[in-house]
Amino acid sequence: MTDTATAEQEREAKASRSPGAANLITKVILVGLIDVLLILALVTAVSSKWWLAVGFFGIVLVAVNVVYFAKRSLPLKYLIPGLVFLAAFQLYTMVFTGVTSFTNYGTGHLDDKQAAVVAIQASSVVPVEGGTEYAVVPILKDGTVSMLVTDPGTNEVRIGTNDGFTAVPDSDVQRSGEKVTGVTGYESRNLGSLSSNADYKAQWDALQPPVDTETGTYLRAISITKATEAKSGYVYDEAQDAMISTTDGTVYPANSDVGNFESAAGAKLTPGWKVGVGFSNYASLFTDQTMRSRFLPIMTWTFAFAILTTFLNFALGLILALVLAERRMRGKNVYRILLIIPFMLPSVLMTLIWKGMLNTDFGLVNQVLTAQVPWLSDPTLAKFSILMVNLWMGFPYFFLVCSGALTAVPEDLKEAAYVDGASGATRSARWSYRSCWWRPHPCW
Repeated sequence: MTDTATAEQEREAKASRSPGAANLITKVILVGLIDVLLILALVTAVSSKWWLAVGFFGIVLVAVNVVYFAKRSLPLKYLIPGLVFLAAFQLYTMVFTGVTSFTNYGTGHLDDKQAAVVAIQASSVVPVEGGTEYAVVPILKDGTVSMLVTDPGTNEVRIGTNDGFTAVPDSDVQRSGEKVTGVTGYESRNLGSLSSNADYKAQWDALQPPVDTETGTYLRAISITKATEAKSGYVYDEAQDAMISTTDGTVYPANSDVGNFESAAGAKLTPGWKVGVGFSNYASLFTDQTMRSRFLPIMTWTFAFAILTTFLNFALGLILALVLAERRMRGKNVYRILLIIPFMLPSVLMTLIWKGMLNTDFGLVNQVLTAQVPWLSDPTLAKFSILMVNLWMGFPYFFLVCSGALTAVPEDLKEAAYVDGASGATRSARWSYRSCWWRPHPCW
């Protein structure tokens, strides 16, 4: 008996330990997968020199491991996913928008000054008048695309890169008749094989082997087999902190107040760069008639949409919850299932379906009404349509919240209301105020 009891106790102890071990293994696997994703994101952020993201991913990585392996942080285990997404998709967006509002960030001012210089030079390339045209072949080695250049005057063959030219011994040159087709140690590429690889094509387009560094002349491919001498229409003079036109010598000093290179005559080169402008963006809302006429209606509709869609969704959800809370109502479960269907369907798919149903010419709504109502093209009707579609997709959430809140009304209170002869309107008003007005307030 003693041996049997001991064996039974061991089996019970083993059974009681196995769920804990299984849970620990599952936890280690899941946290390990999250760690892998965070480390990959961290490495990517470091390589991109996005230091804000580096700090964020580093903090999340440490927090996840500390919280999920600590014994006294049970609430945080449930809160940390929401906090992470709140910081990433809400707080960061709000802070970024606020900081950006004090800059000239926008079309033509998206990057820093160095990027603006590169963009201006790249967009103003002009061929050198009377320049030489060269026969070229794209060649590849170790994932790097270079330009095999044949000088038409001397027939000298060189390998061109953005750093310069390298002479090729004649014994290494591969020819088909008199035409140079490749070089030993490199793989020749044609239009098809080059275009099929986006990285190789980008490298080929960016090749600019320098011909004369003093004049800024370089070779630029005009096709897969030809290149010509070209130069940028502007060069950057670091001493003057200005762009200088290579055609007429016009000087465009950097204007740090507006983030553009601007000549004495007021001509600006685009793109510019991002600079701080203080409160000028906010001042323009009151001083610029064009800005004011466009911003104020948009802001008004933004607040109106937020208020109306919340009120309408809550009101309809509350009314339906009160209706189904009536004890004399039959088939409640069927109605509840039907009412929450819009909440279960994918919102993106439903948006596309409603867009088709509200089509002026072929939409189901107009076919039923036998009318040509411009639901989506008329500004006022478009706003109304958005509110109604959002109401259809959003009221089930508040219906579920209010239904849950109404279950908290004590049964003896309901019985007392019936016995005292309280009307349906009175009961609904008292119950909704007590249970559905304050309890779901986080949903607002």
